[in-house]
Amino acid sequence: MIDIPKIIPVIPGSKPSKVPSHIAINTGDIKTWAEDNKKEFSEAVNKHLTLLEELIDLQLKYKNRVLTINLSEHEGMVEELKEFFKHLINNEKIHENQMRVFIIGQWFDIDSELREIFKELMEKTKNYDKFFLNFCINYDGQEELLGAIKLIVKKILADKLKEEDLTSETIKENLYTSYFPPPELIIETPWKYSGILLWDSKGALIYFTKKPWLMFEKRHYEKAIRFYNKEVEKKE
Repeated sequence: MIDIPKIIPVIPGSKPSKVPSHIAINTGDIKTWAEDNKKEFSEAVNKHLTLLEELIDLQLKYKNRVLTINLSEHEGMVEELKEFFKHLINNEKIHENQMRVFIIGQWFDIDSELREIFKELMEKTKNYDKFFLNFCINYDGQEELLGAIKLIVKKILADKLKEEDLTSETIKENLYTSYFPPPELIIETPWKYSGILLWDSKGALIYFTKKPWLMFEKRHYEKAIRFYNKEVEKKE
């Protein structure tokens, strides 16, 4: 059984920080990028994994306590993902910065060896609480919400929950993402909202890079934070 961490949620009505505590980012279509740019798929995958490593550095640089990354594509790169997550198990920056890594989504349905790597990574970092790094694998925002509703229905039928006691907090408690506060900033690399952290997205600022994921650069992350800062200043 996976040990779920507890993070103190943001207090409603509290003044927002100029550094987003929680940033969520959606990666994009890797195969299409490779085809459109006449690149080998393996080259696109390597670029994808390099960008993921850079996101970890950016989270630490800007001290974003929670970073959630939606790996919207994983087919055809399972072996490369195994190596990437194996690397994270013994990555010095993970341990030196006490970064807890968590996997979100229906990842129990994928490659068995990759599942074991996920479990080892989560086990090795389970006592950390300074930073939180979440990877969404085989994840869909609507499916996450549907899964929560099914769990709640089962609890009501089992007399573990009364229908009249059902609240928005009850839904939050039954999500994959129950253990961390909603994102303050969502970065989307395609042109439209992906549905990442669907229930928690209300009130979040969304920054569109208007560039494919594999054209993502450090400056896009920085521009997204400046965009967030500008919006926060308007409210002050």
